[in-house]
Amino acid sequence: MESSYNSRCPAVKRLFREAKELNEATEEYNAQPLEDNLFEWHFTVRGPVDSEFDGGIYHGRIIMPADYPMKPPNIIFLTPNGRFETNKKICLSISGHHPETWQPSWSIRTALLAIIGFMPTPANGTIGSLDYTASERATLAKKSQDYECPQCGSISSLLKERTSDNKELQDEARKVMGQVAVSVKTENSKEGSEEGAGVEEGSENSKSTSNGVDEATAGGHCGVEEEVIPSTSHADTGDPQCTDNGGRDQQSTSPAPEILMEGATTNNIRIDPDSTTISSQGYLYNTVLSAAIFLLIGLVIRRIFLLEGDTSEELDEILL
Repeated sequence: MESSYNSRCPAVKRLFREAKELNEATEEYNAQPLEDNLFEWHFTVRGPVDSEFDGGIYHGRIIMPADYPMKPPNIIFLTPNGRFETNKKICLSISGHHPETWQPSWSIRTALLAIIGFMPTPANGTIGSLDYTASERATLAKKSQDYECPQCGSISSLLKERTSDNKELQDEARKVMGQVAVSVKTENSKEGSEEGAGVEEGSENSKSTSNGVDEATAGGHCGVEEEVIPSTSHADTGDPQCTDNGGRDQQSTSPAPEILMEGATTNNIRIDPDSTTISSQGYLYNTVLSAAIFLLIGLVIRRIFLLEGDTSEELDEILL
């Protein structure tokens, strides 16, 4: 697969490096790119211990942007779990919904640990989130073990058998989630100070979860529906430098804007509905003002001629 990509592309170099680092599955998570697409990864994670997800094995997709790691990936769950919707880009502070909080130092492993940490947190109505009951999630956790991915096969075989509660890794997952949430909180505080807006202490936005993370920051305040990303058989990178076909698969289907003049398009033209009314009023005002000036000049000339001894009849003949 390496021969299909430009090794000088930063995203390609980073993804190949992470693929080698994650080559060996662990007891809690696993992730690898598809054989024919470096920019689509499939991941598998176990549900956190001491939660309604304990015993579950969850599978999903990670869609990498062309300029990764400068921008975050999109995360899509394939296994029903009761916390995240399936086949939809989910809203987390480490996902494509929040490029403003993403840090290039984070990696796919960071995203996997954050997913594990975020699973027991409240959904709060964010995009791609669900608020199933604990019993419903526990039922889905048992069923998840039988899930088979068309590309990866049985997901139960993708992880090592759990031999302990892996407390250290679970603690690391909660720590990563806390760091990610703090990043979102900091970004939201900056935006709030710029706009002069604040949140009252004790409001719903400052409620704390059982993991010590604000509910408002856990999901990143998303409220706009996102489209489902279909699986692709080629590298959907959008960067011709990342593939060997010169980016021919990435042609845009968006219509070009109509050019009205050099350097201007229809997208940049703003029409003021009151402009015609204002122009008409200005024209009428100028006409009346001009007539008044001419009348005043005529009266002045008439006065001058009368002072010089001309009769009014002679003056009228001159003016006419």
